[in-house]
Amino acid sequence: MESKVKKLRILAIVVFLSGMFSLEITLADIDARQKVIELLTSAGLSDKLNAGVKISADDTAVLCIADEGKFFMQYIIAEPNVSAEPNVIIDPNVRIPFSCNKAVIVTHGFIDKAESDWPDDLANQIRHKTDPNRWICGFFDWRGGAAVINPVDAAKYGRDVAGPRLAKALLKLEPDLEHVHLIGHSAGCWTINSAAGIIAKRTDAQIHLTFLDAYVPAFWDQAEFGRIEGENVIWAEHYYTKDITLGYTQKDLSAAHNVDITDIDPLIKEHKFPYRWYYATVAGRFRDCDSEAGDTVLTEYKGLDYGFARSAEAGRQNWEKTLTLRKGNKAVKLERSGKKKLLDLKIFKQNQRQKNE
Repeated sequence: MESKVKKLRILAIVVFLSGMFSLEITLADIDARQKVIELLTSAGLSDKLNAGVKISADDTAVLCIADEGKFFMQYIIAEPNVSAEPNVIIDPNVRIPFSCNKAVIVTHGFIDKAESDWPDDLANQIRHKTDPNRWICGFFDWRGGAAVINPVDAAKYGRDVAGPRLAKALLKLEPDLEHVHLIGHSAGCWTINSAAGIIAKRTDAQIHLTFLDAYVPAFWDQAEFGRIEGENVIWAEHYYTKDITLGYTQKDLSAAHNVDITDIDPLIKEHKFPYRWYYATVAGRFRDCDSEAGDTVLTEYKGLDYGFARSAEAGRQNWEKTLTLRKGNKAVKLERSGKKKLLDLKIFKQNQRQKNE
């Protein structure tokens, strides 16, 4: 009981200091940070401070790469430069065929998770479309860094901590990668972009980045997305909707091929639609739990299919065509040709008149 009370007292102090840290009152105060670390250690909470990354696999052989860190512990107390070098533990049950040299990893964004959620579902669908002897399919769960009040903090964690952790996990799992496809949503786009930069420096892998409604905080540079140093073949694409998040997630990225999928969202335009749509381009249908369930999956623009069809997983010929597409373009717009929009005000008024007649 006494030990529990001690931990609660120390945690109360830590929470108090966290407010100071967040206000940047003591961020530069090494002594203050060190005292918090000592308090955590004395309370037996050093494992939280040193939380690493675990890699496991389910019965389908889809990998779960889990960042066990938390924003306050890893970003504020331990600091990003320390947390970016975690201990990576690979479950003994994980078996990667020697012939595997390609990987596709899906991750989430702000206040979201990957395991038992859409990234898990998407990774499983891609698994069905690829050769298990050549492709590693998995998802990256960094919920502890994404579960914050301010989405900017999630983007910071994704860029400075989660991204490097994902890269280190992949490189430990398979150091001789030839092709890496990273798929991220919203703030998670910073995670995959950061991971790509590290992978590009340490391998010769081709890198494919799929940004889904990429989140660009105020005063951040959108040009960072897809701008990866190195001689690797880098391809980036951005699928977005014009939704309630406004200009923060609907920018045409200068280093990516841009595709506006607003018009094919059949209901209220949503920030989540891009990942639901991308899943549908793999599976050929929307998930039963999605509001678009049963709706036609639209992917074509002037004879070219977008979404999963543009990946190396969909075949070499598709990938070679993808590499010819222009980056930094004014967004291609996928449209519901010849179909009425469900929320068209004119149609609504017309229907009301017909009812009143």
